[in-house]
Order: sequence, then C-alpha cells, then structure tokens
Amino acid sequence: MAIDFLNNVSLNKNELRQARIENQTSDANAGTGVEGQLYFNTIDDVLRVWAGGTWTSVSGDITEVQASTTASLLGISVVDATGPIPKIGIDINGSDALGGTANAADTLLIYDSDVAKNKKITVANLVAAAPQGDITAVTVTSPITGGGTSGSIAIGHANQANTPTTDATTLAFGATFDVYTDVTTNATGHVTDHEITTFTLPSAPAAPSNATITLNGGSGLADAGGAFGLNQAGSETITFNVGAGAGIQVNANDVAIDYSGSNNIIDAAADGTTIVTADKIIYEDATDSIVKEISVASLLALAPQGDVTGIDAGTYISIADGGTATPTVNALGTTAATASRLVARDASGYGYVVTPASGDSTTKIATTAFVQAAVTGLLEFKGGFNATSGELDDGSGNDLYTDVVIQVGDYYVVTTAGNFFGNTATPLTVGDSVIAQNAVPAPGTTAPVEGDFIVVQSDTDLATNSTVGLMFINPTGSGITSNISAGQATLTNSDKGSSQNIFKNVGSDSGTAVADNNNDTLSVVGAGSVTTAVVGDVLTITGVNTEGALGDRVVLTGGNTTGGLTTFAYNITSSFAGGTAAYVKCEVLSAAGQTVYADITRSGTTLNVIFAGTVADSAYVALLTYVG
Repeated sequence: MAIDFLNNVSLNKNELRQARIENQTSDANAGTGVEGQLYFNTIDDVLRVWAGGTWTSVSGDITEVQASTTASLLGISVVDATGPIPKIGIDINGSDALGGTANAADTLLIYDSDVAKNKKITVANLVAAAPQGDITAVTVTSPITGGGTSGSIAIGHANQANTPTTDATTLAFGATFDVYTDVTTNATGHVTDHEITTFTLPSAPAAPSNATITLNGGSGLADAGGAFGLNQAGSETITFNVGAGAGIQVNANDVAIDYSGSNNIIDAAADGTTIVTADKIIYEDATDSIVKEISVASLLALAPQGDVTGIDAGTYISIADGGTATPTVNALGTTAATASRLVARDASGYGYVVTPASGDSTTKIATTAFVQAAVTGLLEFKGGFNATSGELDDGSGNDLYTDVVIQVGDYYVVTTAGNFFGNTATPLTVGDSVIAQNAVPAPGTTAPVEGDFIVVQSDTDLATNSTVGLMFINPTGSGITSNISAGQATLTNSDKGSSQNIFKNVGSDSGTAVADNNNDTLSVVGAGSVTTAVVGDVLTITGVNTEGALGDRVVLTGGNTTGGLTTFAYNITSSFAGGTAAYVKCEVLSAAGQTVYADITRSGTTLNVIFAGTVADSAYVALLTYVG
C-alpha cells in the first residue's frame, strides 16, 4: 500500500534522485487524473501527463524528423530535426545537377491549375505541349538586316542616323506647349515607351494702379497725415493725434477726463433710470489724487443720517408719543399672571405665571402650586396584595404580576407572605411594601417585572441558613472569637490545631489516614520518580518522567478551510498540561488506520495539522507524543 500524502511536498530545490513515476499499461489503468499528474506507459514507453481532461504524451508521438537517404526520395531538407518545431523544405540547390540532356522519360513537378493539384510531368510531355512546326524562311525589312531560307541565319539591326530639328516659337501669356518628360529604351536602344507633358503659361497680370489713399482722422483725432499713393519711393509715416474736446484734456503722456465746464463726461453720458446700492460711481481720492470707483451703498454710509420720523409697536411693546422725535418705548410687563404679557417682578422680586395642568410634561414653567401638587400625588396607596399569587385584596381578582395598570408611585402592602414575582431571593413577609418605579400602562402587552418595583421591608425576621434576616453570633469552641462592626461580623480562629482537628480522613489507593487527635500530622512522602519539599508553609511535589514519553489520541475537528488548505489547530495543553507544541510529535491516521502525511506546524501551545483541499471534521485522528 502506498504512503498517502495529504498535502503538497516541497523538496526546497533539492534533487529527486532515483525516483520512479507510476507505471501503468494504459490510460484506462491510470484512471482519471488531475491537471499535471504523470504516469509512464510501459507499453508505448512514453511519459504521459493529464492535461485538458485527457492523457497526453509529454514528448509527443513524433520524436524526430529525418530527411530520406533513398536515391528516389532525395531533395528534402530538414532543419531542427528533433524539434521542438522541425522545418522541412525542398532542397533544389543541394540536389545533383543533370549530367547530360534530359531524357524524355525524366519527370518534373508541376501544378495543375485545372484541378488545383500538384502533379508530375515527363520531359516528353512538356516538349509535346510546346508550339510545333519548321521555319522555312526569314524575311526582314529595314532597319532589320539578314534573313534567309535555310540553315542558320543571322539577323541584325542597321545603324540609324539621329537628326534633331529645332522649332522656334514665341510663347505668350496663357499659351501651352508639349515636352517629352520621359523616354524608355531597351538594351538595343529601341524606344519602348515615352511620356509627353503639356505645360500652360499663366495669364497676364493686371495692370498696376497708382490710386491715392487718403487717411482721415475720426471724432477726437487730428492730423491724419494727408493722402499718399501706392508707388512710394520710401516709407510713409502717418500720425494720428487725440484732439481735446469738451470733457477731455490731452496731456503730454495721457488723456484725462475734465469734470469742469459744460458738456463734460457726466453731461455727455446717457441718463440712468434707477440706482441700486451695488451701482458704482467715479470719484477722485483726495488722499492720492487718483480716480477710483465707489458703490452707492458705501457712499450712503458716509452721508449724514436723518431723524426717525415714526416708530410702530411690536409684540409685548407699547409706544408713547410715537409721532414725535423722542418717542417712549415700554415693555408690556405685569406682576400678575396675565396672558400676552412679559413676566415682571413685584416689590419682593417674585414673578408670576399661570400654573400648568397637573401631569403636564411640556417645557412650560412650573409654579410652586404645580410642584406641590406633583409631590403630593407622587406616592399613592393602592391597597394590599398576596405576595405569592400577586392577587389584590380589593376583591377585583386582579393580579399585580400580570394584569394591573401601574403608574409611577403606586404603593402596595403585603398582606399574605410569599416570594415576590416567584423569586426565592426576594421573600416578602406581612407588612412589607413595594413602590412602583416604572409605569406599566399596558400589562397585557408588556407584563410588569420585579425590577419595576422598589421593595421596602417593614420588619426583618430571624435569619436562617437560606433566609437573610436578624441574627447574632455565638462564638463557641476553643480559639474562636467574633467581632461585629457596622453590621459586618468577623470570625477569628486562633487555634492552630492544638484543640481542633485540621483534617479528619485522608484517603489513598492503599489506605486512609485518620485524624483522631489534635496533634496528628499528615506526611506527604515521595516515592519512585516523585519527590517532595517544604519551604515555609509551601509543599512542593515534583514528578520526574522516568517511564518514557506521554501520549494522546485526538480526533481532528474544527477545521478552517481557506486558500485551498484546511487547517486543524489544536492546543496541546488539553493533552499535556504546561506543555509546549515544539515538544510534541504528531502522526496522522485515516479512519482506516493508515498513516497519512499532512503539513505539521507548531507555535507556542498550538499544533496545526494542514491538509490540501477541503477536509471534513473527524475524518482523521492525530496520535500525539509529548517528549518535553
């Protein structure tokens, strides 16, 4: 049986020596693989890999391509015969040259265009396909020379004289003429082609005009410079000057606005219709003599203010002599609780407002009367009740625990003892009382609970072993004293064993130690690998492992699957108290008891067993051995 590895195995770039791939006789025997799985086919002697859902030869079916050495198959050339991509071609230049005249039975490779297929053809068939017949005579005409009617004849070309001609022609505007721009000849000098290009001369230009251009200055401009023609012997200078006028001053270096006199810039501008505070006005700043702008709003703020000519009264305000220059404004206050009036203080400093309705929870001002009424009604006696059943004593049959509407301040007295809301920790006796601290307006929807009430005990009973109550301490026995301070009782035992039994019986695997007198001593004696030591009041028992390592069997549960791995983390202190994971050996078993191999990591007290893929809980167990 093969060893089962359940996680990836890393050799950390070390050699895998003398390893053997799985041997199978067929793909079927190899079974369905996973991507990248290998096996060796012992029948075909090839290494196969599972890729794309099938078994494929790693090396391929063809391992090498070779050119044939058979005489009848020569002419094929192979480059990179062993791959990975061999190159095959027809080697024409490397073939042997034909030693003599081609035999009629020799064959050539041709392409048959009729059937789109490569075929062979004999020399005889190729010759037969050429045009046939005998030449009986060759007749020539000038400038071709030679010819004849038999044998081998010579044909030549007679020299030809080249006599150029000259054609004198005067060209005019818009005329056309042809030019040889390209002439092509063959090796014998014959012209095989030529190119003629037609050129057209441009039309005659228009006759130049010497018209006069006159520059006149517009409004505000003077010294336009007069008139000048197109035909200038030199540069022409034209000067324009700004002319002074009403509202404009022309200085040496600038043009300024003249605000004095008639028809100045203000008078010349268009009249406005409305003016708003955001409108701008031009002014001269007297501090620096610079012309600036100012908004109407800023200008109005600088103007002297007028007198108030009228004033109207608002809410809680009265006006006396409102039409005069000095009206009197008074606040409408009162020392009485008067509507729509401000609260004023009386001679003693008190203010008065209307008392809100009882129970009002708004932000209105609370008067003394409102507070007194609220305090008076805060605590309301409702009657007695049975602390066991919760039934009221008013004969209504209502149950305080289930169906009674409760208001804050409701006061009930216990007439029948019992546990409050059935809680044994809150026993009530006759005369005890409870006060509601939370309202329960709809007990049918939200039932009251014990916490909705404050328990007030009217008396305290004698305490028992299970009931809080009154008690006293009666210290008895040798060395036992008591002290009570601020309700806290302290018991002190000063006897260290002279008259009291510290222990009674101490059992063991082989017997029992009995404390039958006050001076008995319990001795802890070490044996085997166990030693004891006492320092002061501390007894130390030390065990030494002399019998081998400690072990445990743990079922792997609580796995966490992430990133393609399932990790089972186990705290080894659950098996070896005080141990460290670094001192724990781990062997993983399958459910069938087979040892499998997973990745084991250790950190502190945690031992991690890591599997590849998703692994269910309880599928494997770990055998742990502590060797610390």
